[in-house]
Amino acid sequence: MPARAVRSRPAQRALSPIALRLGPNVYFAQTQPGFEGVAWQEIADSFPDASGRRYDQARRPRELGRRTLPDRASLTIFTAPRPEPLGSLRASEDIFAVVGYRYGLSSEPAGLGQIATIAREAPYVEQALTARTRITPGSRSGHRLRYRVIARMTGDYQFRRVDLSTTISRAIAERTDHSWRLSPEEADVEFWAILIGGELILAIRLSDDRMRHREYKVTHVPGSLRASVAAALALLSQPSPDDVVLDPFCGAGTVLIERAHIGRYRMLIGCDREPKALSAAQENIGPRYKPLELHRWDAAALPLPDRSISRIITNLPWGIRYGSHAENRRLYPRILQEFHRLILPGGRIVILTGETRLMSDLISRGLFRADKILYSSILGASAAAYVSAAA
Repeated sequence: MPARAVRSRPAQRALSPIALRLGPNVYFAQTQPGFEGVAWQEIADSFPDASGRRYDQARRPRELGRRTLPDRASLTIFTAPRPEPLGSLRASEDIFAVVGYRYGLSSEPAGLGQIATIAREAPYVEQALTARTRITPGSRSGHRLRYRVIARMTGDYQFRRVDLSTTISRAIAERTDHSWRLSPEEADVEFWAILIGGELILAIRLSDDRMRHREYKVTHVPGSLRASVAAALALLSQPSPDDVVLDPFCGAGTVLIERAHIGRYRMLIGCDREPKALSAAQENIGPRYKPLELHRWDAAALPLPDRSISRIITNLPWGIRYGSHAENRRLYPRILQEFHRLILPGGRIVILTGETRLMSDLISRGLFRADKILYSSILGASAAAYVSAAA
C-alpha cells in the first residue's frame, strides 16, 4: 500500500480573509500557482544570518500570507530586513515591494474612489524605489519618473479592470513625491495593482525581465519548461553537493541549468530522444556548468548502472505537444520502473506532469510513491509536481 502523499493545492489559502498589516519592508514574490511554498523556502534560506534566536528575529524574513490569481499566478507575501538577497531568487518570477494596501474594498463603483486614495497616499513608494535600485542595477529613481500600471483582479465588481487601471494611473499622476508621467511603452517604474475579493495590494515591481526570462535561454523548444518552475523542481529535490542529477527528458536543458545555479553537484546528466532538443540544450548550456553530459538516450532504457543516480528531476511528456495520452499510459510505467532501478537509497525523484489522472492511477497501483504532491497551473494548464524519497 503506497504511503499517503502530502498534497498542496493552490486554492483556498490564497483567498484567506485575514487582512495584512502594511508596514515598511513588505514584499511579495510572484510564482506559478502551487509553488508558493517552494518560493518562500528559498526566500527564507537567502538570509544566511537568520540564526533563529529570539533576539535575531528582526534580521529574519517572515511570511505574512499567500494569495492566488486563479490559473495565472500566486503571491508569497513576506517581510525582509533588506532587499538585496531577493534579486538572486530563482523559483520566483518577479519580486515586488508593497507600497499601499486596503482590505474590504467596496465592489461598487464607490470602491474606485477608495482605490484612488490608496494610490495617491501610498506611504512606501520612496522605500520601494530605493529597494529597486539595490536589486536591479540601472533602475531610475530620480525626480522625474515615467510609469505604467499593470492591473489584475479576480472577484465580482461593478467596475472593469480597465477602470481599476485608469483610476490608479490618475491617482499616481497626482502624487507630489515625484514628477510622475504616464508612459505605458517606456516606463521607468511599474505599479502593479492586484485586487482579489475586495483586497487591494498596490506594489512596485523591483525585478526586471531578467528574473523571469533567463539570459542563458538563447534557444527554445516547444513545451520548454519555465525557468522558475525548473528551479522550483530542483529545490524540491533537496540539493546536495554530492548529487548525480539526471533529467531523462532534458529538452532545452532548463532543469539542468537551474540545478547548476542552485548549488554544487558531482555530475549533471541530460538525455532526450530528439536531436533538436539536445542541440538546443547544448546551445543554452554552452561551455558552462561542468561536469555535465548530454546523450541521445531512450528514457525507458537508460544505459546507466543500477543505483547510480541520487536525484532525478524531470518534466515528463504531457501528451499534448509530444506523443499522446494513450502513448503515455504505456510509457509512464516503463519510465517509473527505470527511475526506481536507477535511484540511490536516500535519493529523490521529482516529476512534473500534466497527466495527473494517470499519475493517480499509477500511485494507486503501487507503481510510484509520492511523498509530496504540489498541484499547479502552468500557463493555464493543470499540472502537478510529485516528489518521492527513495527508501
